[in-house]
Amino acid sequence: MARRIRLLALLAGMVLFPLPAPADEESRVTLLLINDHYTIDAVDGGKRGGIARLGTLLKKIRAKDPETLFLHAGDFISPSVESIFLRGEQMVGAYNALGLTAATFGNHEFDFGDATLRLRMKESRFSWVSSNVYDQATGKPFGGAVPWIVRDVRGTKVGIFGLTLPETAIMSSPSQQVEFRDPFDAARLAVAELKQQGASVIVAVTHLEVAADEKLAREVPGINVILGGHEHEPIRREVNGVLILKAGSDARLLGEVVVTVENGGRVTGRRDRLIPVDGAVPEDAETATLRDSYLDRFRRELDQPLARTAVPLDARTEIVRTRETNLGNLIADIMRTRTSADVALMNGGGIRGNRLIPAGTLTRGDVFNILPFPNVIVAVR
Repeated sequence: MARRIRLLALLAGMVLFPLPAPADEESRVTLLLINDHYTIDAVDGGKRGGIARLGTLLKKIRAKDPETLFLHAGDFISPSVESIFLRGEQMVGAYNALGLTAATFGNHEFDFGDATLRLRMKESRFSWVSSNVYDQATGKPFGGAVPWIVRDVRGTKVGIFGLTLPETAIMSSPSQQVEFRDPFDAARLAVAELKQQGASVIVAVTHLEVAADEKLAREVPGINVILGGHEHEPIRREVNGVLILKAGSDARLLGEVVVTVENGGRVTGRRDRLIPVDGAVPEDAETATLRDSYLDRFRRELDQPLARTAVPLDARTEIVRTRETNLGNLIADIMRTRTSADVALMNGGGIRGNRLIPAGTLTRGDVFNILPFPNVIVAVR
């Protein structure tokens, strides 16, 4: 009888105080990536992208994993038609509403100068993470950014740091007070510090060329995932056991990486995908209302007709950056005629829009979309 009572007591204790989970039990960390996202509206004639579709996908993913980390690999303050008027206010507002976890600087974050970027950073409800962009006056990361962050996801510490290509100093418009440090030295320091803080999963959020991302994977041990931007094309590579993922541009795709980690902190696996953000994804009503509130502020001005074209004009990125196009010729001819020059040169990278513009009416919005940068023409005699 006494043995039976002791057995019942033992079983009751197991119910009240369950045994600890096995040491090899795994948890998961969900990472989402967006990069080079310039407009809050849909692109490709409304067929892809748009913050309203992103809103739907994010709610669906977070319903399955509320502790999802949503990261931006840079380039969203500029360039776009909206940013000509709002200087990136609409993008920060959108990502505040979408619950962004953290962003790093892309080169275009500095297009409007230091002061505007600082203002956008103050408006942000997400973290700005940069391990290699510093303010020389303070010796600290620019604008109140932090060099790295650590997030606890169901007991797993996830370390996140950010890197920006040093060529931003000449590609965009930062002041001379902004220092772009060597990204590889910065990465080594960040990884060491994150390891010291107990991070089991280390994520580099980068705005670098993919060759630099590959070098980072080869030369800086300890990184598990590199979530990148800058190329505008979807890229997936594995180098030295490190996943490098880039999600194209303008929110046509949403990158997702799920990392599995055992209780001891060892990464045991991962899976990844690029989720299409297209017409199969319905718009989230709340996010669509936010989008329209921004677009309505200047839509009437953008809809003003300026000219007509009898033929389609080619503004596709892969074309204007690699060869002669009728749109590039048109812009160069206008520059040459306006300045009475013999020859005019147009930088293909300055022609934006990334679409084949159909024959018909060209509006003020079309022109701003094609030429969103506040550049000037220089005549040399």
